[in-house]
Amino acid sequence: MEYAQVIIVGGGIAGLAAAKTLGHDVKYVLLEAQDYLGGRILTVDAAPHLTVDLGAQYVHGDKKSSVYEICNELGIILSDDEDSDDETTVAMSDGKSLKSDLMDKATDLWERAREKAEEKYDERATSSPVSFADFVPGYFKKRLSSSSSISKDLIQPLTDYFMKLEMTEASCDTLSDLNLTEYVAYEDLEGEHENDLKNGGYRPFINYFKSFIPNDNRIRMNCEVIRVKFIEDDRKLLVEVNHLNEQRTKTMICDHIIWTTSLGHLKANFHSIFADEPRLIQQKQQAIANLGFGTVNKVMLIYKKKFWHRKASSIALLHMNKDRPFEISDALRQNLQVERVDSQIVQDIANMLFHYDVLPSTDIPVLICWFVGPIAIAVENLSEQLIGQICHEVLCRYLNIPQEKNPPVQILRSAWHSNKYIRGSYSYASTASTKHDRKQLAAAYAPDRVPRILFAGEATHQQYYSTVNAAMETGIQAAKTILSTIN
Repeated sequence: MEYAQVIIVGGGIAGLAAAKTLGHDVKYVLLEAQDYLGGRILTVDAAPHLTVDLGAQYVHGDKKSSVYEICNELGIILSDDEDSDDETTVAMSDGKSLKSDLMDKATDLWERAREKAEEKYDERATSSPVSFADFVPGYFKKRLSSSSSISKDLIQPLTDYFMKLEMTEASCDTLSDLNLTEYVAYEDLEGEHENDLKNGGYRPFINYFKSFIPNDNRIRMNCEVIRVKFIEDDRKLLVEVNHLNEQRTKTMICDHIIWTTSLGHLKANFHSIFADEPRLIQQKQQAIANLGFGTVNKVMLIYKKKFWHRKASSIALLHMNKDRPFEISDALRQNLQVERVDSQIVQDIANMLFHYDVLPSTDIPVLICWFVGPIAIAVENLSEQLIGQICHEVLCRYLNIPQEKNPPVQILRSAWHSNKYIRGSYSYASTASTKHDRKQLAAAYAPDRVPRILFAGEATHQQYYSTVNAAMETGIQAAKTILSTIN
């Protein structure tokens, strides 16, 4: 039976940061169930001279941010000069466009509504949880109504747009499940909220961490941990590992575990993996159940040439009449029949589509469509070609251009929910959760008063959950705890 001082479960950035921190002198093994390292950081080659991030793509903060410091040192942050386009084209379903100053006005009013919520609910004890939907959209509508520059027919479309934007930011299925008190108390990293990366994305960042791991079989790919048990007499942990390529299980023994899998994976597998540890289940099951974990997916459309405004960094869609069905082209209808897909899914997707980002890191024209909640899960069941065709036709309809003229040459789609080892994108504060739940999730399991199983990953961070920073910092902290225990 193979022995290791420490077993790191999960090869995302939390696991890689933990491995780097443990160093060469600690006998550790990193077990990753998938065939790549990075977890929810997934950089792929989309075309010659083009790489894209299907998962995390931004660096949050540029002051006191370890992730920013490493990326800046690696020279992969896109500078302001390279990322010069900063205009949003706002297209409406009635064929018109919204002036940029009106969109700026609406953006400012949405921010004021969030600030008002922070003033009213920040750290305030309430008899029952208050959701984001309970306050912010209604207050925003009131402010829009009192603005002389914004017409009445824009109030609901603008509200719908910003609600979808907030859902995507939070990764929640609905704003009715987003805990307003916890959400407005969220601490952003200092400085620029979202820094873009150069072509190559997060790949050099992952390679940087991999470079610190000795090439001595410490990383085991396609190895899924399916059972963990603490042996009291020996004060050791038995770890049952499913070697997926070999289709057999092996048992390892260790002193400590750093567990870094996603909250989505824990929600689906926690009770079965730790079935032999009722005290651990008792310690964490409520926190795992309470904290939210949603799905955000991207559809990337790669074109031969731009057909949108050359200075646009994004395209926003305003649905002026939600009751009016989207007119499906003959070509799309035929593809729906070939793939045996109900045409209603096209209507659902058309109603949910609200924002396209222009990928700034390349001269190759790339648009990123964002999906969140149930529809994000639904698009995983469609072929990349079909979902790409829908996204393209909706955009062309809003921009009043023929969809046949500039079809995408390639389409990529993420599928985070159907990934059984991740089951979504990132965590959020649900109306059922409190700060105590994150503390409980992060708490070490010490059955013999020695920290045996430590939990890391973005969901365990008290301040910056949902970010790469959170994953990295918690991985480092877990490793430091083990080092102090060993020493």
